[in-house]
Amino acid sequence: MQVISVDDLINYKELPFDIFNEKGKKLFGAGEALTPGRILQLKYMPVLYIKEKTEDIEVLEEDLEDLSPEEIVQDEPVETQKNHQAYDIKNEYENETSVISVHTQKAIKNQYRDILDSFNEEGIKDPAVCFDVRDKIIEEILPEVDNILYKSQLQLNGDYSYSHGINVAMLSTVLAEKLKMGQNSIQEITLAAMLHDIGKIRLPKQVLEKTAHSPAETKLIQLHPRLGYKIILDELNLSENIAKVALQHHERGDGSGYPYGISGNKIDYESHIVMVCNIYDDLTSGKGLVKVRNSKEAIKILLEIGSKWFRTDVLYTFVHMTNYNDNSVIYNY
Repeated sequence: MQVISVDDLINYKELPFDIFNEKGKKLFGAGEALTPGRILQLKYMPVLYIKEKTEDIEVLEEDLEDLSPEEIVQDEPVETQKNHQAYDIKNEYENETSVISVHTQKAIKNQYRDILDSFNEEGIKDPAVCFDVRDKIIEEILPEVDNILYKSQLQLNGDYSYSHGINVAMLSTVLAEKLKMGQNSIQEITLAAMLHDIGKIRLPKQVLEKTAHSPAETKLIQLHPRLGYKIILDELNLSENIAKVALQHHERGDGSGYPYGISGNKIDYESHIVMVCNIYDDLTSGKGLVKVRNSKEAIKILLEIGSKWFRTDVLYTFVHMTNYNDNSVIYNY
């Protein structure tokens, strides 16, 4: 099933394909007139799906025509995804300065990979694996809080898809501790940070890995917070607090974010914590909107954005929770 935005349908007089909800129930059939009233109905649906691929919506093949076959990233075969015992991360350049041992880094990344790849299979997902990874992160990180000199010690190298969620979780764990949040709150924030991008598993990998996106692809990617919210509630059966972090982590204090453009105190405090850690890891992983050479430059950008996007207490606690003069670079591939 492929996610589709209502904005991609408004130019049609008739539906060219069946429309389904997140439970697989058909809402409207191909050939039905796409009246203004029907469009309004669709706009109120949390997420819409189609079964048929189209040139205009799913992967936007015309945007890929200029790329050579080597540049188009294909989805990994399901057989390979399931055979994780053969997966070895030893060539992913472990972060030897990390507060987590190399052995544990590998174990955490393998478990996190299993969590993400499990969504390619049918059936109920087991949140116990998520709890196990969360507990490993907390057990490894919190005893070392006073010994952490640089933020780069809280980040792992390797494939961005399988390290970003872990990095944001580690950074968020220390930030929550520095903000003097209680044990239960730290556990929730660590788990929410780890799962904040879970909605991306329902989007085409080819689109996610492109370095530039068309307007339609951008709209598609911007569905991932709402997708993540639904996955966390309906498939993992986790709390509303955790799901709302996935929903809000791209909102901004000045209302310029998405998916809903909320601002200020309408954004949950936990979401503000994960938001700043998410942007920082994107910048230092080469995935941000601005290119930086090291951690120190990433911090400067966060300070320039300031209260327009972030809560002041969260931002300045994050900046000062480790040494500012960090010239480290995290290489995610």
